[in-house]
Amino acid sequence: MAQPTAITSAYRVRILHTSDWQLGMKRRFLSSEAQSRFDESRLTAVEALLDLAEERQCDAIVVAGDVFDDNLLKPEIYGRAMDVLKGSTVPVFLLPGNHDPLDAASVYHREEFTDLANVYVLRDSAPVAVPNSGGAGAAGVPLEIVGAPLRGKNADEDLVAAALRDLEPVQGAGVRVLVGHGAVGSFGEKDDLDRIDVDNAARACRERKVDYVALGDTHSTMPLDAGASRARVWYSGAQEVTAFVEQDGGGEANSGNVLVVDIAVDPARPAQQADVQVEEVPVGRWAFKALNATVNSAADIDEFLERLEGIEAKRTTVVKYALEGTLSVHDAAYLDERVTKIAPTFAALYERERLMKLHVIPDEDELSEGLLSQGFIGEAVEDLQELANTKSEDAQHKERAQWAQDALRLLVRLAHQAEKAN
Repeated sequence: MAQPTAITSAYRVRILHTSDWQLGMKRRFLSSEAQSRFDESRLTAVEALLDLAEERQCDAIVVAGDVFDDNLLKPEIYGRAMDVLKGSTVPVFLLPGNHDPLDAASVYHREEFTDLANVYVLRDSAPVAVPNSGGAGAAGVPLEIVGAPLRGKNADEDLVAAALRDLEPVQGAGVRVLVGHGAVGSFGEKDDLDRIDVDNAARACRERKVDYVALGDTHSTMPLDAGASRARVWYSGAQEVTAFVEQDGGGEANSGNVLVVDIAVDPARPAQQADVQVEEVPVGRWAFKALNATVNSAADIDEFLERLEGIEAKRTTVVKYALEGTLSVHDAAYLDERVTKIAPTFAALYERERLMKLHVIPDEDELSEGLLSQGFIGEAVEDLQELANTKSEDAQHKERAQWAQDALRLLVRLAHQAEKAN
């Protein structure tokens, strides 16, 4: 069998594929101080990818939807985004997604977009020629970008398929990239009309209607039509983390990346499928982690605390945790005290209340000494013990018992602090 002819760099283009910037995104578990840093980090990651595109001599940057978290933006979010975008030396192509659709109230109708010389909004599916493409090799390789913009929060058809429908194969040594946004047919059980048909998109790449399909919506980086070494349909994932990775690896497991995509064509065989090479490049700084642990003793608590202490870059890390087990009131108070002490070092650290299965068993001996056995405090401890030990399947009674356990833990902590102060 004859070996394929090597494709020279003269017929190679390079794009940077990113999506789901969602500038202005709010996270309810962040304090106002941490939210401000999170906002800045999302924009810093955009600056990093713009610099990366220039450094790698990319011909274009394609942002596959959800540039903004909403069409209604705070002036500072919008203004800073415009200021960053206008500094790009590489042409940037923005696709309206479901968070920032091209509807009557769209942010993309604002006049500032017409003043950005190097930024283009993909308002329809007509191929747009990239100026001066071919920078990764010899100049002059024609590169076209085709968009599949959303005009509302939802669509009534597969917009990628609709954009592909009337396209003719690429001619000669040209390269064409399609940019879309949405869930794909292989995800979930719901048969929505707007789900993107990955097989159809991959077939379009084989037929050279397009050479690469850049998708957004899912915030984890992943190839969709084949293994990473052969895939031509990709989710880039968000440039900065937006949701938690679970302890078992599920959830948003691979975000904070952009994709540098090399696309090469052979002018001697213009009908042959383009060669595509994709590189994942991390640009994000934040991490959201979900942790689980079983704690039945002070030793178990120390082991859990060591895991927390071992996390790097705490000020840009959010941890939600779920604990199960049974502790004495003293051990539970020790846990509370230590977690309260370490929490300010994280961007956020909090209980995953829905999954917490930690039971506190009051012990008469540990509550019958020191301040806890004296005066009105001792009387309060006795009343709380009785309530905490209430056994009932009634939801209201169970809730009151939990309140009593929590109150006892707090009393133990306060008593210890008072005794240390004296």
